[in-house]
Amino acid sequence: MKRSSWHIVLAAAAFLAMAACSKQAPVEERSAVVEIRAAIDAAPGATKAIITGTTFPNWAGQENDPTGTFGIFSCVHEDVPSEYAAHKPATYNARGYKTSAGLRYHYVATSGSGSLEGEYSNRFILTQRKDDKTADLYAYAPWTAGAWASGPTAIPFETAKQWDWMYAVENDRPYLTPIDGDDKENSDLDPAGSNLKAAFYFRHVMARLDFKFNLQHAPTWYDVSLVSVTRSDGAHLYASGTFNAITGALQSLTEADSISPAVSFVRINSTDEYVIRVLLVPETFGSDEKLTFNFRANGANGQLLQPFVLTRDRVAHGDGITYGLKAGYTYTYHFTLDNYVLFDGFTVDETWTTPTEDLRPVDI
Repeated sequence: MKRSSWHIVLAAAAFLAMAACSKQAPVEERSAVVEIRAAIDAAPGATKAIITGTTFPNWAGQENDPTGTFGIFSCVHEDVPSEYAAHKPATYNARGYKTSAGLRYHYVATSGSGSLEGEYSNRFILTQRKDDKTADLYAYAPWTAGAWASGPTAIPFETAKQWDWMYAVENDRPYLTPIDGDDKENSDLDPAGSNLKAAFYFRHVMARLDFKFNLQHAPTWYDVSLVSVTRSDGAHLYASGTFNAITGALQSLTEADSISPAVSFVRINSTDEYVIRVLLVPETFGSDEKLTFNFRANGANGQLLQPFVLTRDRVAHGDGITYGLKAGYTYTYHFTLDNYVLFDGFTVDETWTTPTEDLRPVDI
């Protein structure tokens, strides 16, 4: 949207007399609305803290559970991106999220802390700089306050929080696989222009493990929870690190002997399957490497179930070459409960990374 500049009309004689000491009136900053579209890789099912399907769920508004949010960095345009400097402080790590009324955005209130404004906007607006430089947009999910200080290339994460980290494939330029005719790489956007658009197609960077439990005999019930994941025999178990939202890489990883992922328990009361989902940093498995998953039945003082040991053969892909947890893949393990645990086999599912439909605008 263009705004007219200030105009001062003076008599010719007066203007000539004052020309030596007068200043040109300032030009108002121009701004433009960017039409944002967002979609996610397909995956079956849905559960707290893990986003599935092809559209973002509505954010519940809880700061401790950012599921459904995404962050947007507006950076000074670079032909070969490397600096990722803020185009404007207000849109550097802004938060977007979906509601039943459409997409909403919280802008950054202060450049000193990265804290957000309390009021939301239903439009994402780029504002003109004094040097007229254009903007490149980058997106990741879920939004975190820590990304303001780190920038888009080193966002801190903790595995125990079980956040479903994702990056927009358009971030890593040059992006050579456009989704459709409106996918313009989200770069070189001019706030003085019009009809600006940006498409963010998000991809998962963690590996997902689905532990499916059912009862051999009903009626009865178990509350089953995951207590911890431990490593042995040289296996890698990563507790924290940084997330590069440009490339999707997880870097500066810190290992731990044990972690306790924040996943909810499931109440199993029929022969139907109930799922505990866990997100881990992708890794390959050597011949003897093991991860052990410890489950408990019926509360903190309940019975520890027989541990499940994840070995190399249980993370084997069908190509006969790949052994391990890959980003965006789902590894499904089936168990039967009847005062004991029976392991019933596993599958590796690629549907978490394979889109099932074209990118569409988010319904509003």
